[in-house]
Amino acid sequence: MLTITVATVIALSLAGMVLMKSRTTDPAQLDQPRPALLMMGVQIICGDCSGENQHPVKTYMNRYGCCSQCGGGSYLLASAVAANILVARAMRVREAQIASSHGRVIPFEVPGSRTLRSEKIAV
Repeated sequence: MLTITVATVIALSLAGMVLMKSRTTDPAQLDQPRPALLMMGVQIICGDCSGENQHPVKTYMNRYGCCSQCGGGSYLLASAVAANILVARAMRVREAQIASSHGRVIPFEVPGSRTLRSEKIAV
């Protein structure tokens, strides 16, 4: 029994050494361990803790997808709110420019430019 155990240990160690020596390094593999995941802050406007002011308080989202201050899950991305504010501001500026001009030019149709309808109305 002892000789079988010793022979098995020797055989396994020889096989391990042969496998380690015959293994070549792959240049596509990393030599160093991978760095930690890059974390990036995502600003949100939380529905639970943003406040009632005209300009809501912005907080950050934690790694679990919740508000970092109160843990709430009801939020809007702050960038989406800012984009909507910019669009609304551009619309107000455009309307102010139209109102301050001397009126709009509305094109009219020349009477002969319309095609005549060939439909007949039943009487």
